This record gives sequence, structure tokens and C-alpha cells, in this order.
Amino acid sequence: MVSSRLINNDDEYIDGLLDSSPAIVDAIYKRFARKVKHMVTGWGGNIKEAANVFEDVIMAIYDYAHLHKLTLTNHFEPFFLYACQLKWKQDLMQKEPGKAMSFHPVAPAPGLDEQHIRYIEAALAAPHPHVRQGADNTREELEEIIADQRERWFHTKDGPNRKVSIYVIITAIIGAGLAGLLFVSPWHKDIYRQFSGTEMVHAHHQPTEQDTALLMHQAAAAFNHGHFNKAIGLLNQIIVRDSLNTTARYYRGISLVDEGNLAEARKDLQTVFNSHSPFRYDAAFYMALSYIRERDKQQCLEWVLKIPENAPIYWKAARLKEEISY
Repeated sequence: MVSSRLINNDDEYIDGLLDSSPAIVDAIYKRFARKVKHMVTGWGGNIKEAANVFEDVIMAIYDYAHLHKLTLTNHFEPFFLYACQLKWKQDLMQKEPGKAMSFHPVAPAPGLDEQHIRYIEAALAAPHPHVRQGADNTREELEEIIADQRERWFHTKDGPNRKVSIYVIITAIIGAGLAGLLFVSPWHKDIYRQFSGTEMVHAHHQPTEQDTALLMHQAAAAFNHGHFNKAIGLLNQIIVRDSLNTTARYYRGISLVDEGNLAEARKDLQTVFNSHSPFRYDAAFYMALSYIRERDKQQCLEWVLKIPENAPIYWKAARLKEEISY
């Protein structure tokens, strides 16, 4: 499970792709999949072609940014959607040249400068990866993440999974029945594991970077692989150097909750909640989850209610509220 938090800056999308971050890829699909689908189908394409456009653009951006320094000074949304339009025009030229000639890609507001348009054109014109030498494990991970997203966002009824067998239906019914018998009370479920999944989003580091940036990168790698004790050690080093680093405190707080050190976790999460950090309400959510570990329903609910409807984590908090109220 990945977090649904707000991305802090547009360069995080590029950095996340370079690190094959599931959270960043998920955020890209959530923001843009429907728009690209509507664009492609509105100009004579189908869902499969829309998926291909979306995936090809992600991989083209990755390949270009992997070989060149790509720093966005424009917003990511017009950058990505213009790239998808241009890619669809290229595909449409092969499919229906007449229709393609009347399709003119236009970057959504606030638009793009000429440099970013050149970035996109260069990325889409770059050679395919099979002509490059050497293995790229990060690229392979990114391809796997994208493959997982296709069925979720570009599902078609024409695929082989259209019909579900009677056997599968019966199995699902039996499974649901057993679940009802086994989990009469919500406290018998592992609610913490159900809601605690998140990923530490971080900037892609350069090999020459030292100190805090490199430590943050190492901590993220440990955190995202579930090595929370190791992550805590690395985050401790960051906080010693910068006690006001709320990002480090937020992820250390989550790690401490997972390790069962709830008192120390709450100190970190309370500090983040009291700050102006973009993680403020995410910290409130994990404060609530810390009380789930103690089966303290009242304290959990009190922290859930501190999260406003406009917070990115609100949808998750609302689900948790429903779960504990069941």
C-alpha cells in the first residue's frame, strides 16, 4: 500500500521515476490516467492504446532523465499531459494520418516554455532501450510497477478476465463467510497492518552527495524495504544534525510505531503535528494508528477527527474511522 499524500514539488515526480518509487508512479496514475484515457479515446483511440501512450511516456521520461539532467521549472502536469498528447499524435500518424493532421497538442495551463517542449520532443525521439547496453534494474522495477497499474487504471472488458468462473465466485463466498466468523470484532483484525502501509518518498541522490541527502536516501531504502530499525538509526543521524527536520521526524515516528516504541514515536509525531510541515495531518493519522496498537479506540478516534477533509490523508482517515466504528 502506498501513501496518497500531496507531492511537495514537481521535481519529485522525476526523482521518483528515477528511483522507481511506487508512491510516485501511483500519484501519476491517480492524477493523469483518466485525463489521458479521455484524450486518446476522444481522438479515435481505445483503452489499450491509451494505456500504451501513458506507459510509453513514463518510460520515455525515465530514459531521458536517466541520461540527462532534467530539472523541471514548469509544473509537471502540463509537462506530462503535453508529452502524452504528442505521443498520441505520433501513434495516430501511423494509424490515421488524416485525423492526426487535425490533432494539435496543446499544453494545459499554465503551459510550457520552449525548453520543456524540447525536453519532451527529445525524450520521445530517443532510441528504445533495447539498443542500449547494460542492465538497468531500476528500469525493470519501474516496468513491473507500471504493469501492475495497467489493470487498475486501463482495464477493459475485452480482456481474458472478463468472465469469472463459478469456482472463483464460490471460493470468494466461502472466504467471505469464514472471514465473518473469524473476525467478529474489528479488534481481532490486524487493523494496524491494514492501514499502516506507506512509502518514504525522497529525492533521487547523486553519487557525489554527502551528509543529510545521502543519509535520507539510505533511510528511505531501509524504510521502504521494511527495515525500520535500520531506518531509525539513519534518521537519528539526520535529526542530530538538524533537529527541525520534520520529514526525518515523521518517518522516524512511523518506524518507531512499527517497532512498538510508542512513547518515543508519539513525541516525533506530535512535534510534526505541531509544526507547519506538509506531513502534519499524516502525523495525526499515524498517531491514531499508534493507539490502534494499544486497542485504545477513543484516543484513535480523537486523532482521526483532527484530520480535515481537505488533507490528502483524509480518505484514509475516513476509512479508519469507519473500521473502528464497526
